[in-house]
This record gives sequence, C-alpha cells and structure tokens, in this order.
Amino acid sequence: MPTPKSAEHEPTTMNWKNVVKKMTSLGQRFGSCPNDIPPLQHTHAEGAEYQLFRETAKQHWESMRSHYQKAATAFSNGQKGHAAYLADQGRLHNRKAQEADAKASQDIFAARNKNIENMITIDLHGQHVKPAMRLLKLHLLFGAFVRSVRLFRVITGCGAHGVGKSKLKNSVVELLKKERIEWTEENRGTLLIKLNGRMNFSFLDTDDDDDDN
Repeated sequence: MPTPKSAEHEPTTMNWKNVVKKMTSLGQRFGSCPNDIPPLQHTHAEGAEYQLFRETAKQHWESMRSHYQKAATAFSNGQKGHAAYLADQGRLHNRKAQEADAKASQDIFAARNKNIENMITIDLHGQHVKPAMRLLKLHLLFGAFVRSVRLFRVITGCGAHGVGKSKLKNSVVELLKKERIEWTEENRGTLLIKLNGRMNFSFLDTDDDDDDN
C-alpha cells in the first residue's frame, strides 16, 4: 500500500537526532528481523499443513509491513503516540509470522527468506521536494532501525513529458549518492533502494530546511 501523496499537520521542521531516538524505541517495538532468529531444529511440514503454515506466515509478514508503513506515515505527521501503537501491532504480527515460519520448518523458513523481500513502496510523485525528501529520510531511518524491512520502492515520477528529468527524482538520487546507499532504477519514475544494514546517515547532522523546495 503506497504512502499518501499528502499529509495533514506535517511538522514544519525536523530534528533528525531526536527522530533517531524515537526510531530506536519504535525499532525495539517491532522486534528482530527474521535473520536474527537462532537456527531452528530441522522439522518437516508436508501437504495441507505445509501450505497452511506458509500462507499464515505470509499474511502476518504482509500485516507487519502494513503497520510499519502506517507507523512511518503517522510519525511523519507528528502523531508519535499513534505511531508507537502501530509499531506494537507490527511487532505482534512479526512474532506471529516468525512462529508460523518455525512451524513450517527451517527449510520453508530459509526458502521464504531467499525468495521474498520485505519491500515498502513510498509514493512521492506529485509532492514538493522538501516534504517528499523529509518523508523519504523518515522511511530510511525506519528501515535502519526496523531491520525486517529490506527494500524500498520509491515512486518519484519522471518529470514533465516523461523525459526523466524530475527535480524530485534528481534530489532523491543525489541523497542516495551522498549517503552511499545502494539503489537501482526500476523504471524512469521508480527507484529501488536497499539499505544493507545501514544505521548512520550524514543528514542526521543537518537541518531539513536545507532540502530544496
């Protein structure tokens, strides 16, 4: 589910170091990522039971991603209490998904991690550069502290007449290059971002008012 293109009651400025403190707390609420779980004893789940556990795990991972995204949006709107509540719900689905994966056996758990990436879609198309960049940075910080999310799909649009010269897209690319974050271009208006365990960002020492308008 993409993030909304606009947000009401958006804070006028953002102290990124204070945001990091909040993110640390929210990240703890979500709990560990699948790769942090100790190795499971080898078991086998077959037939209908196999499919049931796998489908249950999939549903909980999707719910966790949904709550994560809603928490990020709530936090960007200054609704810190609601963001914390959503983080708690995300943690609950995280735990249930891990339990279902465990029941489906270590083999199924490994196969799911190999073939499915926890990806969040951020739709920034149509926004002004400054609020869009602020929202992107918030998602990057959430991704750093909530390691269950590995990838971001960022929709920027490709500028007037589709010529690939969107000011927003250029600003996003400049930020990713500056932070040395791995990214690829899915198409002219969409970027794929992979954090690879990043925890530190240079923009933490800057004022978000420095972003282009």
